[in-house]
Amino acid sequence: MKLKRIFLFILAGISVFISHGLSFAGEVEDHAPIGVMGDHQHKKGEWMASYRYMRMDMPEHYTGTKKQSISDVHNDFVVSPVDMTMEMHMLGLMYGVSDELTLMVMVPYLIKDMEHRRRTDSKQFSTHSQGLGDVKLSGMYSLKEMTELPLHLNMGISAPTGSINRTDRTLLGPDRNLPYPMQLGSGTVDFHPGVTYLDKSENWSWGAQANSIVRFGRNEQKYKLGNAYDASSWLAYKFNELVSSSIRVKGSIWGNVDGADPRLNVNLVPTADPNLQGGERVDMFLGVNLLSHKGALKDHRLALEVGYPVYQNLTGPQLGVGLQGTVGWQKAW
Repeated sequence: MKLKRIFLFILAGISVFISHGLSFAGEVEDHAPIGVMGDHQHKKGEWMASYRYMRMDMPEHYTGTKKQSISDVHNDFVVSPVDMTMEMHMLGLMYGVSDELTLMVMVPYLIKDMEHRRRTDSKQFSTHSQGLGDVKLSGMYSLKEMTELPLHLNMGISAPTGSINRTDRTLLGPDRNLPYPMQLGSGTVDFHPGVTYLDKSENWSWGAQANSIVRFGRNEQKYKLGNAYDASSWLAYKFNELVSSSIRVKGSIWGNVDGADPRLNVNLVPTADPNLQGGERVDMFLGVNLLSHKGALKDHRLALEVGYPVYQNLTGPQLGVGLQGTVGWQKAW
């Protein structure tokens, strides 16, 4: 239902653009799809604010590339997750320190819900957590003068502002610590190196981005999340000065948890097992961008991207991703 609301929000935005009778600049394709962050830079003294709403549904279990039923999970665990949804509200602010260096801060707010089913009586119960995630500060430095290519480095660091101590009622009773996927942060200071390529012609734009997350040390519970690596490539076409659309492919790899949270029972539910958290996935996305340069909506960008996995290989049983989407707004000045 919430993804349906996103589409309705986009359609409402289009109708507002049209009803204002605006004329549009020919730069709607300048940015990457809205699901890509840190994709562009700003000139010295320029600012940009952004908001993104992201939602991911995780409706089925995988072990390797094969789907697993809930009864399969119950062969080894007392409790099986049934479904998980993750929502994120992301606020961002960018500033051009110079023509070569842009700084960016991203502040996430997470909402996570997971349904479970007990093996003994097939009754279901749910757990919930929400709050501030790990705040990330990053810089984008242009390599164009050195390489003569539209490249820039992405160098970021995230602070452990997201909680790793969220609790809820579980099969073991009230106020029990939630497993790894339901926590809000990593609990560690994490390094985020990457590189981005973005180019365009008259009606086409294209790009690629590689990112990684490297965890430093262990958190207060003596574990650290696995390192993560992803790479995206996209192609966009400008239909007119109002609308461009895009297609994107993203590959992701992430590791198991190193160490273990001593408060979790690894025999109760697979989400509590540190050795069942890694995997790899390939997603396909379709997107649309809208941009105005005149009137009340001058320099406001509205964008949508929806994706679905075409390949998943998980150290499971582990819930795999289904439909996912991002809707966003950006304003530069």
